[in-house]
Amino acid sequence: MTSDVIIIGAGASGLAAARDLGKAGLTVTIVEARSRVGGRIFTHRDEQLDYPVEQGPEFIHGKSPEMFALINEAQLKFEEVTGRHWYVENGQLVKSREFWTELDRVMTELNHEVHDQSLESYLESLPQDEISAKAKQIAKLYVEGFHAGAIEKIGTNGLIAANEGADSIDGNRSFHLLDGYESLAHWLKEEAESLGASFLFDSQVTKIEWTSGEVRVRVGDREITANKALITVPLSLLKIGTITFDPTLPATKVEAINKLEMGSALRMVLTFTQPFWEELELPGMSKEDLSQLGFIHHAEAPLPTWWSTLPEHEPILVAWTGGPNAERLLKLSEAELSDLALKSLSQIFGVEVSMLRTYLAKIYFHNWDNDPLTRGAYAYLPVGGIDYQLTLGRPVDDTLFFAGEATCLGHIGTVHGAIQSGQRAAREIITASP
Repeated sequence: MTSDVIIIGAGASGLAAARDLGKAGLTVTIVEARSRVGGRIFTHRDEQLDYPVEQGPEFIHGKSPEMFALINEAQLKFEEVTGRHWYVENGQLVKSREFWTELDRVMTELNHEVHDQSLESYLESLPQDEISAKAKQIAKLYVEGFHAGAIEKIGTNGLIAANEGADSIDGNRSFHLLDGYESLAHWLKEEAESLGASFLFDSQVTKIEWTSGEVRVRVGDREITANKALITVPLSLLKIGTITFDPTLPATKVEAINKLEMGSALRMVLTFTQPFWEELELPGMSKEDLSQLGFIHHAEAPLPTWWSTLPEHEPILVAWTGGPNAERLLKLSEAELSDLALKSLSQIFGVEVSMLRTYLAKIYFHNWDNDPLTRGAYAYLPVGGIDYQLTLGRPVDDTLFFAGEATCLGHIGTVHGAIQSGQRAAREIITASP
């Protein structure tokens, strides 16, 4: 089997690239180790719910032009997610204006930094008064949760790039697809197929042999050839050498792969027989307010961040933690994690775990750290990471090309970043094609 381009991985970046390459008249073969498209996009359908259960990414962060161009063309339904965040402090639920004021202050000051250093070092350089101590706690909770990175590793320049990227697309707003993220992945697959692309599922690439202008990909006992290859597998798989390159990649590329970091994130979706929290009256909040619960943060809870499906009033709560806390918790059993989830809700709402169990219907959970085709959640930039990220994304001899969220400056760790990287790589391949 010979194609103009072999794409390794049918996640968001590979699908976006396949569509654009097909539009340019190139023949494309997509090799995917899973039995489905989407990669870390993983939507589950529960017959008892009218709402998709996301076990991978859920939110569209900001209004990425590339993302919304596809959504609008596909005529997918979406809605904006509430920006309402609450914070538990001293047993009281408070609207988090102060929370976000402190976080904005830290991040605004961070944006003026020139020297790249770990976030931990930067926070230690701030004044040691009571107000700053609270701001540091908030910054740590936010960065480790959102960026899935350890503060002793994550670089300030990488965070600044992410802040600038978010600002460029109105990143303080979030959206979700009403039919789930898989609706976008399936549409991209159909588009690629309509343009002549072929898919090989349940096919894990183990070796890529290449010379300038020629690629031979080993899939089990089969060999597929092409003029060029686009590698879109998660950073973690490149780090552990799941794919062997012959000849080996340039030393600068290998160094970039080894230096970049893959973060951990833990997400649990709890479905209930009814949205019981809407009927509770808690210290610091009125009954009417609690029915508008969007996001809630409790720094002392095992799972410190939760959100509802607002503006939809579904009986669903999602638990989230990222970074070192997620990495540690993901070593526990699913039963232990379920107990911690209920314990966290008990702390947040001030109710007994036994009461929560009477309302609990089902828990959905996928351990991405243990998933052999992912080995983590998404990438983040350590100190010096921007240079490594740019190096990872560069082509090798106009033959090997690289895409994926880890390569998208300013939008690392996002689905729209993955899509942008796939479209960028497609342009590079088209330019390099005769």
